[in-house]
Amino acid sequence: MGIHAGRVAIVTGAASGIGRATSELLAKGGASVVAQDLDADALAWTEGVEGVRGQVGDVTSAEDNAAMVEAALEHFGRLDILVLNAGMTLPGMIETLPLESFDQVLDVNLRGSVLGLKAALSALADAGDAGDASVVVTASVSGLGGDPGMWAYNVAKGGVVNLVRAAAVDLGHKGIRVNGVCPGPTRTRMTSVIETAAPEAFEALRRRVALQRWGEPEEIAEVIGFLASPAASFVTGAVIPVDGGISANTGQFLPPERA
Repeated sequence: MGIHAGRVAIVTGAASGIGRATSELLAKGGASVVAQDLDADALAWTEGVEGVRGQVGDVTSAEDNAAMVEAALEHFGRLDILVLNAGMTLPGMIETLPLESFDQVLDVNLRGSVLGLKAALSALADAGDAGDASVVVTASVSGLGGDPGMWAYNVAKGGVVNLVRAAAVDLGHKGIRVNGVCPGPTRTRMTSVIETAAPEAFEALRRRVALQRWGEPEEIAEVIGFLASPAASFVTGAVIPVDGGISANTGQFLPPERA
């Protein structure tokens, strides 16, 4: 019996990277998982995986968010865990990035998280009455400060950080815990373009990490899994950097290089 045995989870952005790793970890821990993503082809990994059901959907659509909750209730009978992980970025300086691009980044990262949370509230409240319901939102270290040419993403993820805190305050009395993780440089499909197209930038990011390496999706998933579990039953409103120590540095000096 795993730590998530008998529980039901939804994970958005589950086709790859942190979302897939989280879905696999929760399922391995005994949970039944609705793995939702916009990319139907990339969700093929869910086929034949015990306890995991792929669900195609757009986090910016209220209808698709309602459908993923309905899928959890219809196929698994309840909802205990909601992992709002879907995200995107569009780089560009503040004087040149079109407002349409800014709106798109906000829609996916921030508004999509709000829509997902609102769609799941009734089902989560039932689980909260019965014991413990958990929401975990993927923010970013980019939500804790600014990055050159990343202002739209900084704004969106900064909003996610305070969404976590505000929702934790509003929903605690319902037995719903809300926490966030702030990944640092992590090898995912979204960041793979940096390694292939901009290796100098990839290396520069590595040098800023205290542990002197990029993170892996499974390492972020482990923290999400803990926050979603009964082991974190008195943790809510927390926003935890999972970043190899990058946010511990003032940024004035590079950390020592690994020998």
